Amino acid sequence: MYRISIFILILFQVSIPVSTSFAQDNTQVGLPEGAIARLGKGGINVMQFSPDGKHLAVGTSIGVWLYDVEDGKETPLYTENIDVIRALAFSPDGKMLATYGRNNATIQLWDMSIGLDQPPLTFPDRHGLIHELVFSQDNQTLLGLSELGFMAEWDTKTGKKLSTKKLGRRESVTSFSQYGKTFVFGDPEKNEIRLWDTASDSLGDVFKEHPNPSLRKKVKKGVETLAFSADNKTIASAHDDNIIRLWDTATKVQRVNLKGHSEIINTITFSPDSTLLASGSADNTIMLWGVNEDQRQTTLKGHKNSIKTLAFSPTEKGLLASGSSDGTVRFWNTKTGQERSIFATGFTESIKALAFTEDNKMLCSAASNGTVRIWDIITEKEILSPSIPHYDRVNALAFSQDATLFACNGVDTIVSSDGTHTSTNWRSYKETQLSILPTGDELRSFPQETSALAFSPDNKILATVSLREEAVQLWDINTGVKVFSFDTKLSLFEHLIFSPNGRFLALIGDDDQEQLWDITAEQKIATPNLEQFSTLAFSPDSMTLAFKQTNDIGRPVISLWKITTSGLKKQKEIISNNYQGFGGLLRFSADGQTLLESYSGRRKLFIKLWDVDTGKNLGTVNLSGHTKRAGPLVFSHDRKFLASGSEDGTILLWNWEKIVSKTKENKGD
Repeated sequence: MYRISIFILILFQVSIPVSTSFAQDNTQVGLPEGAIARLGKGGINVMQFSPDGKHLAVGTSIGVWLYDVEDGKETPLYTENIDVIRALAFSPDGKMLATYGRNNATIQLWDMSIGLDQPPLTFPDRHGLIHELVFSQDNQTLLGLSELGFMAEWDTKTGKKLSTKKLGRRESVTSFSQYGKTFVFGDPEKNEIRLWDTASDSLGDVFKEHPNPSLRKKVKKGVETLAFSADNKTIASAHDDNIIRLWDTATKVQRVNLKGHSEIINTITFSPDSTLLASGSADNTIMLWGVNEDQRQTTLKGHKNSIKTLAFSPTEKGLLASGSSDGTVRFWNTKTGQERSIFATGFTESIKALAFTEDNKMLCSAASNGTVRIWDIITEKEILSPSIPHYDRVNALAFSQDATLFACNGVDTIVSSDGTHTSTNWRSYKETQLSILPTGDELRSFPQETSALAFSPDNKILATVSLREEAVQLWDINTGVKVFSFDTKLSLFEHLIFSPNGRFLALIGDDDQEQLWDITAEQKIATPNLEQFSTLAFSPDSMTLAFKQTNDIGRPVISLWKITTSGLKKQKEIISNNYQGFGGLLRFSADGQTLLESYSGRRKLFIKLWDVDTGKNLGTVNLSGHTKRAGPLVFSHDRKFLASGSEDGTILLWNWEKIVSKTKENKGD
């Protein structure tokens, strides 16, 4: 009791509002009301060194981090209005840093010369969806390229837009030359590359590819990413056949094909002297290519997952920075081919699952690539990243309720070629790995490719869904033996839920299907045919099921059903009137007297509270603070705190008692 009291006291202290300071810990910056802390820095999108090589700016799904290259000190550069950063650029004199936030369609100019504690110059971009920024050589103008096919320029002193030009088709791949005098267009659907001169507003001819007589048929090679060399002599293009092509900008003719990566190439960049090209791929490797020799020099290995962005230091020759979906920024010595250091950590991909330890002191999170991180709730720091296999994409993952076990099944991309055709396919692993936390040691594997996973509350059973065998299978965790299985019609997306007492197992499908089994009796329980059914929840005593659905006249309702051996018997309906948001879930309070209905908009999470006995609406909680759609919601075991994960790669911790208290004060729809 003493330790719990201290824990609550500490959480109460850190929930006191703090003033925004860009030098403070990012866990406390820009928190919405009721939030205690933000864990994680979001997924890495873009990086760039300052012209003097002293700083590295990292843009993520919730803001920008500025690192001192010499000592690694980090400064979060996001205001209370956090956003997904898709583009950033330093001015040539190094005095300004421009960032673009996708959700709010705004550009912010940070004046590096007056200190980062001063508010940035902020101005909107009406056409939005900018994916690249560059300053003019005289620092007076900022240019931006949009995914919608527009180029705009702004005055860097006032933020006033000077011009907007419609250049090409939507979703073209583009890249600026140095200082924005020229940029290159690439077609994502076919192999077409062109130059645009910003001074004359003229579009050049299509670059010519060398014919390959060995190919009997033309292979589709859409452009994935582009890069301009600093000397403006060479353009590099990566294509969906995982081949890099080098082009001469003077003749507009292809020079060479560079082959080596086995999976999609996410990023390419030239060294400042234009002699070296670095490429980062979903195959977890970075390849260095000699531009003049037209061949690969070395392969850099160390990242555990896909490479997202690369940046060469403009002043220290041979220094390369890489950002990966494994959550790290790493420095490399390109001369020796060795990793110099893991420069920064804590960057997180989309959160798919959360679980508190039984003592409520730690929180485990799992990302979309299977990465598991363990966070200390009191210090609000990541304390461990267990060594667990990573995937390009996860089919299914799950934590046990006490965060002592983790199960995961995933897929990787495989590229194959017969000399004529190149194809990229997903390879699904036929084993589901079961790991022990917090160490990450493998306990065993189950011979099962699965699309959904769930642990029984007592950690004795792992339930899996097999689309291939069209069955729900239950495995003994201690022995690895299959206990029994249920043959059933399955959809593409399923979710498994155990009742609190472990007796019942429910399956939710994406085609309005719901199924319920009595595990102890090994038999199916009849369920009603619900229209537009989306989610369900068990009551704490495991005797009642709550469904979120649409009733006969099209109104959203929550229906409550009593579980009996002969089937489900309807008790009541609560009229929700919630027509907005995506999906959502239901949760009962610990005493079973309150039902929580969640739903999310684009960047906000809402929770309505319902009195189970009367059906009365007790109020709505607005849990804003994520930059992308909210994902898992998990209560601490004492139900005092709530953790919300998001596709933005962060976790928000909430003081649930404080939120509910405030909601009931302002109750109403």
